[in-house]
Amino acid sequence: MKKKMGKRVLILLAVLLVMVLIGRGLMSKPVVTPVEEKYIPVEVEAAAKKTLINTEILSGKVSSDTDVAVIPKASGKVESVNVKVGDIVKKDAILFSLDASDMRDTYELADARYQNSKDQWEAAKSSLERTQTLAAEKIAKAQQDLANTKALFQAGAVSKDQLDQAELAVKELESTYASQIEQLEVQASDSTLQLAQVQLTQAREALDNAEVTAPVDGIVSQVNVTVGNTASIGQAAMNLTNTNSLYSSIDVAENIVNHLVQGKEVQVTVPSVSEKSFIGKIDHISPSADPKTLLFPVKIIMENSEGLIKPGMFDKVELTTEEKADVMATKSEAVVLKNGKTVVYVVEGDKAVAKEVVTGLDTGVDIEILKGLALKDQVIVKGQTLVDQGSKVKIVGGDAS
Repeated sequence: MKKKMGKRVLILLAVLLVMVLIGRGLMSKPVVTPVEEKYIPVEVEAAAKKTLINTEILSGKVSSDTDVAVIPKASGKVESVNVKVGDIVKKDAILFSLDASDMRDTYELADARYQNSKDQWEAAKSSLERTQTLAAEKIAKAQQDLANTKALFQAGAVSKDQLDQAELAVKELESTYASQIEQLEVQASDSTLQLAQVQLTQAREALDNAEVTAPVDGIVSQVNVTVGNTASIGQAAMNLTNTNSLYSSIDVAENIVNHLVQGKEVQVTVPSVSEKSFIGKIDHISPSADPKTLLFPVKIIMENSEGLIKPGMFDKVELTTEEKADVMATKSEAVVLKNGKTVVYVVEGDKAVAKEVVTGLDTGVDIEILKGLALKDQVIVKGQTLVDQGSKVKIVGGDAS
């Protein structure tokens, strides 16, 4: 029995020894750790043809191209005012009226004077015509009598005194009628009638001008008259603004002015109206700078079909200062300065490759590449500052992601 127990103990010890040896062997066996692949994540954009535009945003102020002062053509007390500031009026609409009672009296008096002058002129003209006819007849008869007396005198039938009397009669008759005709010609002159007619016309116009009308379509921007007050010739009673004809005034620097073209469309934003841009057009570019500001005034005509924009509002005008179409370009941020050279990095396979480039127009978003890139080159636009020539990269965003 003791022999069997001893044998079991030996076997157990042997098993334990084997297990210890196996355990030691496993612990001493090297552990294999997988090596993590190293790369730089990048985003790319394919080099392509683009249209590049450089813009400049300048502040301006809206004005009306047809701000019209309404000035009455006749003075008088204001009887009624038919509009207020902000009203939209059409051309020839009655804006206000003057008291026409005095004007009507003046017109009636001028009309009476004209009619009286006309009657006197017609009477004088008729009298002149009758006197001229009568004078011609009597002078002709006296001249015939003188001719007969001369014949008789030569024949010795009448004396020298009789001949002298006949000659004197002709002269007196001619002188008398000449004086009468001269007086009648003065009376028959139309100068007095013309003066009366001018006065009548003026009185008629003054009466017509008692109703002051709108000279243009527009919005009433100012009212300077009230009922009971006097409106005077030469003083603006109202002001009208045509909101369909507005423009923005801006001032540009000398480095911009030569890039502007008359007639070119621009974008105009009026913040107080809308964030939406309105269409404008360059109407005029000053050929010389303002001596005070040294800036060049530019006039931008604006569309205002909905009538939302009002004179006096401030605006922002976006001008195109440079534009190039169909040029090789990439993102501006892709271009970096490396060892004194202007380069971009492109992805070839899984490597970053530096390409020296020559750049042109830079909009701040895109930049023109004059030399150094080919179409569809995979240009690194994110991560470009982390890579170097031959760096292993992995595209994680952009055109090829």
